[in-house]
Amino acid sequence: MNPLADFRFAIRSLRRRPGFSVVAVGTLAVGIGATTSIFSVANGVLLRSLPYPEAHELVALWEEDLSNPAEVVGNRMSHPNFRDVRAETRTLESVAQYTAANLTVTGLGQAELVPGARVTPDFFRVFGAEPVMGRAFTAEESRYQGSNAVVVGESFWRTRLGGDPNVVGTALMIQGTAHEVVGVAPAGFRYPSDAQLWVPVQNDDEGCGRGCVIFGAVGRLNQGVSLEQAQSELASIAARLRTDHPETNPDLALAATSLRAFVVGEVEAALWILLGAVGMVLLIACANVANLVLVRGGGRRTELAVRAAIGASRPRLVAQLMTENAALAVAAGVLGLLLASWGTSLLLRIAPADLPRLDEIALDGTTLVFALLVVSLTVLIFGLVPALRIADEGLAEAIRRGSRGAVGPRRGHRVRATILGAEVALSVLLLVGAGLMVRSLARMQTVELGIEPDNVAIFRLSLPSARYAGPDERVGFMEQLDERLSGIPGVEKVATTVAVPFGTVTLFGGFNRSELPAPEPGQGPSADYRVLDADAADVLGLRVARGRGFRESDRSGAEPVVLVNETAARRFWPGEDPVGKRMSVQISVGYAESQPRTIIGVIEDFRTSVTGEPAPMMLVPYAQAGASFPHVAIKYDGVTAASVLSAARHELAALDPELPMAQPGTLDQLVARQIAASRFYLVLLSLFAAMAVALAAVGVYGLVAYLVVQRTREIGMRMALGARVEEVIRMVVWQGLGPALTGLAIGLAAALAFGRVLSGLLYQVEPTDPLTIAAISVLLLLVVVAATALPARRASRIPPADALRSE
Repeated sequence: MNPLADFRFAIRSLRRRPGFSVVAVGTLAVGIGATTSIFSVANGVLLRSLPYPEAHELVALWEEDLSNPAEVVGNRMSHPNFRDVRAETRTLESVAQYTAANLTVTGLGQAELVPGARVTPDFFRVFGAEPVMGRAFTAEESRYQGSNAVVVGESFWRTRLGGDPNVVGTALMIQGTAHEVVGVAPAGFRYPSDAQLWVPVQNDDEGCGRGCVIFGAVGRLNQGVSLEQAQSELASIAARLRTDHPETNPDLALAATSLRAFVVGEVEAALWILLGAVGMVLLIACANVANLVLVRGGGRRTELAVRAAIGASRPRLVAQLMTENAALAVAAGVLGLLLASWGTSLLLRIAPADLPRLDEIALDGTTLVFALLVVSLTVLIFGLVPALRIADEGLAEAIRRGSRGAVGPRRGHRVRATILGAEVALSVLLLVGAGLMVRSLARMQTVELGIEPDNVAIFRLSLPSARYAGPDERVGFMEQLDERLSGIPGVEKVATTVAVPFGTVTLFGGFNRSELPAPEPGQGPSADYRVLDADAADVLGLRVARGRGFRESDRSGAEPVVLVNETAARRFWPGEDPVGKRMSVQISVGYAESQPRTIIGVIEDFRTSVTGEPAPMMLVPYAQAGASFPHVAIKYDGVTAASVLSAARHELAALDPELPMAQPGTLDQLVARQIAASRFYLVLLSLFAAMAVALAAVGVYGLVAYLVVQRTREIGMRMALGARVEEVIRMVVWQGLGPALTGLAIGLAAALAFGRVLSGLLYQVEPTDPLTIAAISVLLLLVVVAATALPARRASRIPPADALRSE
């Protein structure tokens, strides 16, 4: 046995049948390319370790409310509770806190907003990312009103600071204040949120105490300590904190998970589903090629019989057939890798911007090894069974059928029909998944938002306390800016808001109803907290259900007022009209709430998330809050958002050249971002389903066409004996329809389970949605009938005399 000679013979054999070779290689290449592309995404996001030393030891920590364990907002923990955890833990080698923050940098040319974070001193130690130049923060720098310091990212140091080797000790203007550069972070370290600047957390417990849960928390396990041990210890610490601080921690629980699980979040299940779906496409491609190999093997019976007659053993014949299959797979693998490279680039372009670890997705060595394994498995899946089946025929029987052109054993038909049924079953699975996602996305796009996002441009500001120290200064600046922006051609109205709907900023606050006794500490009601000015309702399309909205007169020094939404009115004032009642708001946004607010109106519910129900909400006027991180919303008409934002940037620079515009865009884009992930999964599942149906249709057509050729003599005899054309067509159609119906039944049964797997990605659609299942069944049956129609039509036109002479 000479493998090289076998391979050369295989190449010659495939070149003699170019049609078969091209179809087989192309079919497999599509499956291999699509599978490898999706694996590159799954590998970059799910499988590859986080880019930190001993990343498996990193854990995310957070607080939970025992009275409402389902409501968890990120991995958040108050700073005082964090300090207690840091002091008492024995399972965690180090712990740190952080909060992402866009930081305004000036003095390096045009003012710019740089992604950054406020962190505690052990932050870099936890990640094993000690600065490569200088040092991390000291305890002194992390105290309230401590000295200003900054650690800069390696990329920022190289591109914005010129790679200055003496950068440590120099000053950098951040938020209008000079910060001493104390260190340079290692190359590639950008946690959290692509940060490039880190400044110390300087928390004031008076302003942000145990009820202020805004900081993220992360820790590193001690060697030999499991996550379960850390969770048990956190439960003990939480019990002590509930006892020692009942006024702020009445229902406190502390929890932990691996940092990888926290970073990956909800996309893990979705990516595994996509990988499974594309694997089904590959299986269908392999099934198609297996049927092609079986059909081609049927035409080589005489050749194989002759080879067996002159001494070729069954293993020798199998080896030669497998060599031919391997040559097909290698060619398909090379083409598939080219398709995978293109497909991965396409996936990166269409992937939602918030897909975690997006920059780590690439065709790397692991992906290439995966592709090699896929090619090897492909050879076994589509090649081994057909090779064994073809080589298993007896010599005399093979010569008899080869000389007479007989159809072949019924077992061969059963094998091909079984493969075809499996193709259809897998296609049903993918079609049902895609159909459910289509229905889900359609529901998302018809949700009543309660706002009017069309023609609204937005951007965010961060007003530095060094130049805008108090609420009056911030309100005055925003009023000047609104006046300048209102003069831009095409601008109808300008509004200031904090926590714009569908944005990333969310504030929560507690409150007490003034007419009721004060509740027990930590037991009072809470609501989503929003800040709007008098024009925001018109700009955003909000509607007041009763009472009135904000007016220009609702300013600092006037009576403190507040709006509540319909959900808050129903929940906290059931059967009552809250208008005219008073409430004490327990949140500070730039100043201390010192007196109760009067409820002046009830606003109709509006959503802050496409898939989430409206939450209880309280809204206060910006002129009475003066927050330092407002959004500007601009209603325009007859112009483009780009032109409005360009003019707004010019006006902003004229008013304050050291204040950069952050996150410019439109309200429509914020809404679209909410459903971007669902659209991404829908596009891919639909693409895979379309590929699966096309391959299944080709498989049905190929099988029926082959059977028509093989049964030409039989068809001719039937027609010569008086069979009607309709009977011939029905007989031929059933050759493809029978296996397809079996596959359809099996696929629908499997789709019920598959739908439950998809349930986490669906919105207001049941996994067993009857309309989707019925539509998929009809669609697939139409495809199968269409695929059998051409061979059936051809069979019905065979002249009986020609058919009888075909032997």
